[in-house]
Amino acid sequence: MFSPRPVQGTEDTHVARRPLGTDAPRDARGTVTVPAAAASGGGTVSRESSTAVEHPAAEYDAFISYSHAWDREVAKALQNGLQSFGRPWYRPRTLRLFRDETNLTASPHLWRDIEAGLSRSRWLVVMASPSAAASRWVRQEIAWWLTHRSADTLLIAWTDGTLAWDAERESFDWSRTDALPYEVMSGAFAQQPRWVDLRWLRSPEQTRSDPRLVDCVAEFVAPLTGRSKDELIGDHVRQRRRARRRLRATVAVLTVLLLLAVAGGITAYDQRNRARAQTLVAQSRQLVAEAASISDTHPDLARQLMVQAYRFAPTAEAVGALVESHAMPRALDRHGTVRAAAYSSRGLLVVADDTVRLLDPARPGRPVTVDRGKPGVRAVAFSPDGDLLALARADGRIRLLDVSDTGRVRTLSTGRVPAGRWGLAALDLTSSGLLVAMRETGGAVLDVRDPARLRRLADLPGDPVAVSPTGELLVTATPEGKLRLWTVSGSARPRGVATLPAPPRGLEQPVRRATFSPDGQTLAVAGGDSRVLVWDVADPARPVARPELYAQSRFGIHVVAFSPDAATLAAGDSDGTVALWDLSDPLRPRPGDRLAGHTAGVRALSFGPDGHSLASVGATDDAAGAVRLWSVSGSERTSASTTLPADGDHPPSFSRDSRLLAAGGRPTTVWRVDGADTPRFASAVETVSVTGQAAAFGTDGRTLFSGLPVTAWDLTDPQRPRGLTRGTSRTWGASDVQVNPELPVLAVASRTGETVELWNVRDRTRPRLLAELTDVDTWPHALAFSPDGALLAAPADDGDRVRLWKVSARARPTPAGNVPTPDGKATALVFDPDGRTLLVGDETGTLTVWDVSRTGRPVRKGASTRHTGEVSGAAAHPGGELAATAGLDGRVRLWNVRDPARPVEVTALSSGELYPGAAVGFSPDGRLLAVSGDQGVRLWTVDPDTLTRRLCAESAEIRRDQWAQYLPDRPYDPPCA
Repeated sequence: MFSPRPVQGTEDTHVARRPLGTDAPRDARGTVTVPAAAASGGGTVSRESSTAVEHPAAEYDAFISYSHAWDREVAKALQNGLQSFGRPWYRPRTLRLFRDETNLTASPHLWRDIEAGLSRSRWLVVMASPSAAASRWVRQEIAWWLTHRSADTLLIAWTDGTLAWDAERESFDWSRTDALPYEVMSGAFAQQPRWVDLRWLRSPEQTRSDPRLVDCVAEFVAPLTGRSKDELIGDHVRQRRRARRRLRATVAVLTVLLLLAVAGGITAYDQRNRARAQTLVAQSRQLVAEAASISDTHPDLARQLMVQAYRFAPTAEAVGALVESHAMPRALDRHGTVRAAAYSSRGLLVVADDTVRLLDPARPGRPVTVDRGKPGVRAVAFSPDGDLLALARADGRIRLLDVSDTGRVRTLSTGRVPAGRWGLAALDLTSSGLLVAMRETGGAVLDVRDPARLRRLADLPGDPVAVSPTGELLVTATPEGKLRLWTVSGSARPRGVATLPAPPRGLEQPVRRATFSPDGQTLAVAGGDSRVLVWDVADPARPVARPELYAQSRFGIHVVAFSPDAATLAAGDSDGTVALWDLSDPLRPRPGDRLAGHTAGVRALSFGPDGHSLASVGATDDAAGAVRLWSVSGSERTSASTTLPADGDHPPSFSRDSRLLAAGGRPTTVWRVDGADTPRFASAVETVSVTGQAAAFGTDGRTLFSGLPVTAWDLTDPQRPRGLTRGTSRTWGASDVQVNPELPVLAVASRTGETVELWNVRDRTRPRLLAELTDVDTWPHALAFSPDGALLAAPADDGDRVRLWKVSARARPTPAGNVPTPDGKATALVFDPDGRTLLVGDETGTLTVWDVSRTGRPVRKGASTRHTGEVSGAAAHPGGELAATAGLDGRVRLWNVRDPARPVEVTALSSGELYPGAAVGFSPDGRLLAVSGDQGVRLWTVDPDTLTRRLCAESAEIRRDQWAQYLPDRPYDPPCA
C-alpha cells in the first residue's frame, strides 16, 4: 500500500544531500558547475555548456530520476518490479538500476556522485509529475542527460499531473503539460514519445501484486533489454508459474520435513518423559522398600520416605504403603528418660519422663503438662473410671489428680510412703478405692475413697508384683522363688490364701512384673527365663496353671499386659520386642505378631480402652524412641484406622455425602464419619429379624432402607431415626440391599439369596413391589446396579453366568445379556464407575474384569486369582482406579484396575484377625473403605492426600544427612516442607 498523495508543489527531498553553503554543486576544485540548460532556464543544452566529464563504460541499465516529495514509493515499486521481472528468486538481478536511495552514500560532493551515476547509465527513466517538473535536481539530471546523451534513451513514467502532445507542432503542449520541466525538455523530442501511465499505482487500494504492474514494468524492461514485450511477459508468466510450482513443492517438502521433525521431536520428548517416568517409578518402588525395612525402628523417617515415594510416582506399591501406613508405630517425643506410660479407660495417655503429660485423643497434638517436679515420677496409674490419676516419685511422694477434664486438671491430695532403696516401682488404683504402691520389696495400701485425703491403711508383705483390678487379690514373690496369692479385706490387711502351683520347670527369679486380666480371673507373670506363666485364679483358693507362653528372649520378659477383653496378652521382651498372644482359647494360646521397634528392653505396656492401641515404653538406653504407640487388633497388627463395634457381616452403606455410615445388621447401627479422628455412634435402627438385616442409604442421603418387606427410616436427625413405613410387618431379613443411583428403585436380596425383589420407593412411606426375580443366587452379596441405573447384575441360579437386566421404575426388568463365569459361581459383583466394566468375584477366589458396554456380547478383559477361597465382597472406588475384595480366606485386598486387562494387587490389608466372609464398601468421596464382618466394622483411610498429610503431621521433617543417604542423586527437597 502506498502513501496518500502529498500537496502539490512540495519541494524535492534531494535538499538533504545538497552541498552546504550553495544551491549549486561544486567540482573537485570547489568551482561551482551549473549545466547550461539549468543556468539559462530553457532550450536544448549543448555539450559545450558543461564541464567535461569522462564517461566510463556503462554499469547501470537505467537511472531513475524522480521527486522525493511525491514519487518516492512509486519509484521503489518500479525499481523492485524492474529488477525482479522474469527472474527466478534464486538468481541474481538481471537489471542494474541507479536510484539515489539505493546507490548513493554519504559524500561531500552530491552532484558529482549523481553525475557519475548518470554517466554510467544507458537509459534515463523520468518519473513525470508536477513535483518532478518543479524539482531543481530532476531538471538538472534531465539537462545533463540531454546534454551528454540523447532523448532516444529517455523513458517517461507518468505518475501525476498532465502530459499532452501537440501533434501539429510535433512537441508537448506546454500550455497543458505540467508533469515535465518545460525549461529543460522543450524541443527534446522530435516525435511523440510513448510514456507509461503509473498514476493508478498511487491508489491506496492498489498493491505491488496488482497484475497491471507486470504490463507496466514490461513496457520499461523491453527497451532496456532489447526484447519484445510479449516475449518478456510470456517468460515472466512461465517463470512465475514455475516459481509457484517450485514454491508449492518446496513448501510441501518443508512441511513433510517439519512434520517428520515434529514427530521425531514428539517421539524423543515422549521417550524422554517415559524414561524419566520409569526412573521415578523405580525410585518410588525403591523408597517403598527402604521404608518397609525401617518402618519399626525408624518410623518417622519411614513416613517421610513413603510420602516422597508417592511424590515420585503413585505406583501400586506407593499407594499400598500409604494405606498400610497406620500399622507403623508412632514414636512420641520425649523430654528426658521415659519411666512410665499408661492408658485410661477414657483413652487418655499419660507419659512420665522429666515432665508428666496427658495426651487426649479428643485434642490431638495438644498435650497437657501436669507435673514438672524433681525427682521425676517413676510410676503412674489411672482409676478404673479414668477420672483419677496417681503419680509416684522415687522418694515415695504420691500425688492424686482429677483428670476428668483435661482442660482443668486439679491436684486433689498428696501423701508419702516409705520408698525403700530403689524407690516405688508400680502403682495400682483399684475399683474398691484402694491405691497400692509397690516397691522392689514391700509396699503399702492407701485409701483413696475420699480423694481429697490419702490415708495409709497397711503395709504389703514380701515382694508384691501385682494387684487385681478390684483390689481383692494380691500376688507376691517369696525369696524361695514361689508366688503367693493374698486376699485383701476391707481393712486392707492382706491374708494369704494359696501358693501358686509351680510350673514344670520351676520359677526362675527374678519375677519382674505380673498382671491380672481386667476381669481378675487370669494372672500372667513375666519370668526371667523367657517364659510367661499363666494361672486361672477365678477360685483364688484353687489356682489352676494354664499353658506357658514362650518367647525367644536372651534375658527374659520384663513386663506383661492384658487387653481390655482379656483375649490378648502382650509381653515386653528384654531385647526390645513386644510379643502378642491370642488367649481367646486359654487352653490353646496362639502366638501372634511380634512388634520389633525398640532397641532396648521394654519396661512398660498398656492397652487402650478399645484394645486396638498399645503403648510400649523402652528402657533408658532405647535409642529408637522410648514410647511407641502400636495399632493392633487382637494379637495382630492392623492398618485399620478405626474398628467399630457393629455386629454383622452385611454390606456397609455410606450416605451420599459420606457423613454417615450404616453398618452391622444385628441391629443396624448408624455412625458419624464426617472427618473426625474417631467415628461417633449416632443411633441404632430397630430390627426384628434374628438373622439381622442389610440396610442401605437412599440417594437423598437421609433415608435408610432395610427389609424385607422394605422399611424406610428418616435420618434427617441421625440420633433420632424416624420410621416412615407404617404397618409393615417384617418377617425375614435381607442379605443385601442395593439402591439404584438414578431411579427410585431398590433391589433387595432375600436372606437365602434365592430371590431378588425390585421395589419402587418414590413414595418413601409406601414402597411398592415391582417384580420378583427367582432364577438367581445372590448369596452372599452378589447384586449390583450400574452407575447410570440402567442395568442390574445378579448371578443366575445355574451358577455358570451372571444375568444382566434393563431396569425401569415403572415396569418389570427385561433381560439384557449374560456374562459367563466358567471358573465358578459368581459370589461378588460391582460395576466400575465408568459403567462399562463389571468386576466379578467367584467361588474360586478369582477376580475377573468384563467389558459390558455391549450387554449382548460381553468381553473378558483380565483376571487375577489371589484369594484362596470364594470372594465374599467387592467394591469399586469412585475414582475408578481402585477396587477392594474380601474373601472367605479372611483377607481384604486392594486392586489397581486402571488397566482392565491387568488387575494388579496393591496390598493385602493388615486387618488384625482374619475377616472371613466380610463385605466391603467405599465412601462416595473416596476417603474411606469400610469392611464389615463378625469382628466388627473396620475403616481404612484410602485417600492418598489425606494419608500424606497425616504422615507429615506424625513425623519430623527428613534431615539433609538422611536425604543424602537415601536420595544421593537429588537435591534436598523434603516432601513435607
